[in-house]
Amino acid sequence: MLPYGISDFRRVKLEKYYYIDKTHFIPKIEEQPPFIFLIRPRRFGKSLFLNMLAFYYDIFYKDEFEAVFHDCYIYQNPTREKNNYHILKFDFSSVSTKGDIDDNFSFICNSDMQFFINKYRLNITIDPTLSAHKNLKTIFDGCKELNIPIYVMIDEYDNFINNLLMHNQTDYKKLVSSKSEAIYKEFFKLLKAGTSDNASSIKKMFITGVSPLAMYDVTSGSNIGTNITNDYSFNDAVGVTKEELTQLLEHYSLEKSNSLNIDDWYNHYRFNERIKDTIYNTDMILYYVKSLILTGEPPRNMVDLNVRTDYSKLRYLVYTNQKLNGNFSILQELFGKGYITALELKDSFSAFELRKSNNFISLLYYLGLITIDKYYRGRLYFKIPNQTIQRIMAEYIQQALEESEIFDIDLSAFKDTINEFAYDGSLNVFHYLANEIKERSKVRDYISGESFVKGFFTAYLGLSPYYGVLTEQERNKGFVDIYLKKAPNIEDEIIEGLIELKYIPKSKFSQEELNKQIKQAKEQLEQYNPQGWLERGVIVVFKGWEMVYCEWI
Repeated sequence: MLPYGISDFRRVKLEKYYYIDKTHFIPKIEEQPPFIFLIRPRRFGKSLFLNMLAFYYDIFYKDEFEAVFHDCYIYQNPTREKNNYHILKFDFSSVSTKGDIDDNFSFICNSDMQFFINKYRLNITIDPTLSAHKNLKTIFDGCKELNIPIYVMIDEYDNFINNLLMHNQTDYKKLVSSKSEAIYKEFFKLLKAGTSDNASSIKKMFITGVSPLAMYDVTSGSNIGTNITNDYSFNDAVGVTKEELTQLLEHYSLEKSNSLNIDDWYNHYRFNERIKDTIYNTDMILYYVKSLILTGEPPRNMVDLNVRTDYSKLRYLVYTNQKLNGNFSILQELFGKGYITALELKDSFSAFELRKSNNFISLLYYLGLITIDKYYRGRLYFKIPNQTIQRIMAEYIQQALEESEIFDIDLSAFKDTINEFAYDGSLNVFHYLANEIKERSKVRDYISGESFVKGFFTAYLGLSPYYGVLTEQERNKGFVDIYLKKAPNIEDEIIEGLIELKYIPKSKFSQEELNKQIKQAKEQLEQYNPQGWLERGVIVVFKGWEMVYCEWI
């Protein structure tokens, strides 16, 4: 059975779901300082990983060690600390953002603490009417007196508070404020104090999340533990490697399915610039394999609805107060060039400093919207990891342009034209988009230079259900501007296209210059596709914001 959507490690193992063994990371974790912080994008398998650690270290499950871990790396290589702790585990994804946030947070935490007391039958009493941090101190004091070692685990520490940030900054400020008794901040303040107390009962701590924003804002910029997020050794602690995917497909006798190019859609994440082999998003892979197992075919939609929902926060990042904010130009550059750069990757910054480009780029990275491509000449290069994320980002860019009343097109008519391209080779899709640009004065303010035109076309072509839209893909010692590549779930024989886009400023336009650009584009397309049979080439030339040439070669 495939554990799609299941993060209960004990259930996965005892009910014989397929498990990608990550227990070899346990000795590496024990080599780290005792208080650890790990950030990964949503749907990467953090919860299952944390639950695996919880089960391994929990004294409560000591007698089940063999039954659960018998086929895992750690069974033959146990550490001295196995089944040695009382696990105090919190899951902040359960905290509701509706109503009184402080009460909601305390209710979930108090429930988790009462479960801890009941599970280990401790002679400790907490008051459910008190704030979470007050009861947490009672737990710590009681365990210290009883000489009980605690391993604190917090899953998705920033889940609910990120939702607040995206929708209600007033409540966010309240929760991280230092001017009053902010319950969330007091909770982490107590945790931090507990790690440095003499003879403290807190021996270890492991916290997961999707960004460093909340941790920075609640701890005044001082991390509560060692951040292993960008550590070379933990690049694939969660996620799926190429080798792990191969083993998964072999297990379900789906080896032939590996010939489908799903790397473009689910792969290419890298969390350290020195890593050579990239990894797949866990949810995306299980979503795809689930469809192969149940139907024998790829999913009808290559983008899992659950992943699309998780990344809805992108809209907030580029669109505020009914206007596009300054971050939108960075996304334009990303879609236009195919990459963006930064001098450094920030691992600690405030939610109130996202107007700084370096912070915004770093946040996009932690959310999984971009990933590390390479390090070159003192700069980190980031790119959109795959077509799933590119399509999601394109959807929200389209919505932001529409809601800003900058560019609002009939998507149904647009999809008709891309259908005509795929099945008939019609170039109406390019004429349609170009005409819409020509008719809408507001969007023309954003069309200046080849990269902006290319970014605009890349975003909208990315809404097509038929293609992956690859940019700057290396082909025969050249780089294709836009490659419309058939999606793995499309069985029909459709036309794939290599698009070479040229831009001539209005001030430099002439028939001679146009002919020169067309000739150059034709030579480039012939270089990219020397056999001339795999795909067809399209030349598109813009003069300013006006398209003046669009033809097949």
